[in-house]
Amino acid sequence: MSDYFRKKVHSEEIIATFNDILILPGYTRSIDIDISAKLRKYHFNIPIMSAAMDTVTEEEMAIKMALLGGLGVLHRNCSFEKQLEMCQKVKRARSFVIMDVATINIDASVKEAKHHMEEKGISGLVVTNSENKASGIFTKRDIPYSETDIREGKVRDYMTRDLISIQPGVSREEALEVLFKNRIEKLPIIENGYLRGLITKKDLKPEFPLASIDEKGRLLCGLAISPKVPESLQLQNVLKKIDKNVDIFFTDVADFYKEMDIQGIRKLMELVESDFVLGNIGTYKAAEHLLTKCDFVDERILGIKVGMGSGSICSTSIQTGVGAPTLFATAQVADAIQDYNPNIGLIADGGFANPGDLPKAFSVGADMIMSGHFFAGCTESPGYIDTIQGRKVKIYRGMGSKEARTSNYILDRYVEGAKTLPEGVSDYVPYVGPLSGVIETLTEGITNGMIYAGAQNIEEMKSAEVGLVSAVGIREQKPHDLIGRYE
Repeated sequence: MSDYFRKKVHSEEIIATFNDILILPGYTRSIDIDISAKLRKYHFNIPIMSAAMDTVTEEEMAIKMALLGGLGVLHRNCSFEKQLEMCQKVKRARSFVIMDVATINIDASVKEAKHHMEEKGISGLVVTNSENKASGIFTKRDIPYSETDIREGKVRDYMTRDLISIQPGVSREEALEVLFKNRIEKLPIIENGYLRGLITKKDLKPEFPLASIDEKGRLLCGLAISPKVPESLQLQNVLKKIDKNVDIFFTDVADFYKEMDIQGIRKLMELVESDFVLGNIGTYKAAEHLLTKCDFVDERILGIKVGMGSGSICSTSIQTGVGAPTLFATAQVADAIQDYNPNIGLIADGGFANPGDLPKAFSVGADMIMSGHFFAGCTESPGYIDTIQGRKVKIYRGMGSKEARTSNYILDRYVEGAKTLPEGVSDYVPYVGPLSGVIETLTEGITNGMIYAGAQNIEEMKSAEVGLVSAVGIREQKPHDLIGRYE
């Protein structure tokens, strides 16, 4: 980032947004570009996250984001039980070895087994006997055609008894060989008769080579979290179960630069074991405070999420007069991180309208970006596809909108107790099809922007020269002086 722009951003003369700047062309050494990113020990092949919003990221979006190399952050506008269910589905979606294997008792009914598979969204169950030893496997192929047999039949009468299994400690290659040789799709791991895990054919295929995975080969899972410790012991116990299925908690408040939120996260870090991304904040001073005065366990803080009031469905700045546009916040916090702890990552959150805004975020210091706008219209986002005036659309709402705040689960996301002042809106966005197409467009925007800027990776992109653009220049960037829809 140029010294001139750094000086302007850190003065009170201008609070810059994405449209206010352009990256200057640089010398291109190679077009072999690496867009991968890291948050400490976690590696992502694409530096993109989907936002923790109830019209953007539930398990389907989170699974696909992780498979494509990014991260989907599950929202928290639901009960802890629902959050646990979503996290478990993400962790079970792709794994070299599934540890939490779905089982059914040998004396259970076919109807019960069928319901189990439908409820969990899986195609088979390992059958266990009264001693909890593996006795066979029951899959969708074993379900009888007759409704009477489904209602009255027992699993023991239809299951596959000749169980082909493997010992613990098997390699991926050995497991694949056994699966292929026996033409099966599920391979239980059994030790002394007891089930120790399950390997499935789909999890061994290199169908998604860029997937974001943990050390066990499971998809990485992120979840938004309140900065408040649950009051009841029952909810604390559910949170501990959630913790076992989550890699990264994202504190989910509009403004994290508050003493009560900071104190709450310190207490939460004693209750759970997963790592944290803190946010949102918007200034150098806020980042300096978090990095020097809060006594967090350093290695458990992966990054800081920045931006306040920039989202297309956010009205915080209009309603309160306070805000920190994402570009400005990124530049500010990036400097604080460099000054106090370069190991901390930076996630630029919200305000992105075009693919070219992503390279701009990286040029002023971001390691990854988070967006709701880009993904709300995808097939994988929650909600159904509607049609308005012949155009396919999906609902997209801010978490500060009246509609989102009808639940009690996120009332602490904004100023607690302020229930009548909406800080977001609800509206439709165009249906854009599968997530993979959107990700392809965004990654091409990042890659091409880095090529033009002369950067070969995101770290080099942080040194790209950036300049301010006049109001006339902003207009000139877009297609203009044409007869038609661009006017």
